Amino acid sequence: MKVSRDIEELFQRFLDKQSTADELQQLFRFFGTANESELRRLIERAEVDEDERADDPARIKKLDSLYQNIKEQLFVEKQKPALWKYYVAIAAILLAIATPLAYWLSTKEVVNKESVATITEDIKPGRHAATLTLSNGKQIVLSDQANGQLAQEAGIKISKAANGQLVYEVQADHTAPHTTNTLTTTRGETYEVILPDQTKVWLNAASSLTYSASLGLRGEARTVKLSGEAYFEVAHDKTRPFIVHTATQEVKVLGTHFNVNSYGDNGQTVTTLAEGSVQVQPAVNSLSAKVLKPGQKSVLGRSTINISAANLETDLAWKNGLFTFEDATVPEVMQQISRWYNIEVAYNGAIPNERISGGISRQSELRSVLKMLELIKISYKLENTPTGKKIIINP
Repeated sequence: MKVSRDIEELFQRFLDKQSTADELQQLFRFFGTANESELRRLIERAEVDEDERADDPARIKKLDSLYQNIKEQLFVEKQKPALWKYYVAIAAILLAIATPLAYWLSTKEVVNKESVATITEDIKPGRHAATLTLSNGKQIVLSDQANGQLAQEAGIKISKAANGQLVYEVQADHTAPHTTNTLTTTRGETYEVILPDQTKVWLNAASSLTYSASLGLRGEARTVKLSGEAYFEVAHDKTRPFIVHTATQEVKVLGTHFNVNSYGDNGQTVTTLAEGSVQVQPAVNSLSAKVLKPGQKSVLGRSTINISAANLETDLAWKNGLFTFEDATVPEVMQQISRWYNIEVAYNGAIPNERISGGISRQSELRSVLKMLELIKISYKLENTPTGKKIIINP
């Protein structure tokens, strides 16, 4: 089926930032149902600059790259109906895709003028980095280290693998004294570690994980302390439970996959279970322990703990390299953006009450991510401060 003239005109108006709300809905319906050949034809027919030939090799290469980007992002997401129930879900991804197309193929302005006026350069996404603190207080900045052995403590070899993971291996008699390590990420950093018991942990930005360098090797319970957020794939051992302590709760498992968000930005600790079974024990004595089933999450507040169905695609999106939101508040979205791009967020007046649904890669530059705000008519500006960058959100 050929792309209609109406759709072509809608797409060009979209790139020119001239679409009405009704026109956007029509276009988003098309992108949600179009096949690959229709999308390719629509992209190839987009308006070009007067000084750029339609058959220019550089332009063709850019178009092909963009087409692959759309195919990877859009068609994969089309298989997830729950995330596409709102037009804005499609729009958020389309805006991120359309921005480079407009930059390559047109000189027209396509982003909010108030935002552009204060942005001199885009902000890069976070990176794969962390700091390891050994039991003697020595700190190792992992992004500065070559692959290979980093240290040896209590008969445990600590290495950086070729894929960047931190790996612990038994090298000698593990009856040596206990030693404690702490892996820490700052804002804008994330890292992975394979613990001595072979449990895999993904550590999100602005988080820390403290554990024994001989974890699980001496018959004792496998206990770690978490601040921030981490995803765990626990090595199964029915004789030695794996316990995650946070400031507000204890999570106890034998072998399973789960996520713990203990940032506490909004006074909550959220535990999401992907596989297996976990027991969540609140630190508040008046609250009883809860057992989660796969696909459930617990939300622990100051005086309550509630169990509900989880949306694994949104709750675990960060671990998969994505921002994914469904009916999220502006503060919830900005909390994630703030940590990953290492920027401060402030609100000029009342906090907007709009909701956001959509998804985009965490490897996107900040301006592409902020398109979600423009889509729901929220203006913002980015300012320099003595300590870094600040986004000011206007209602």
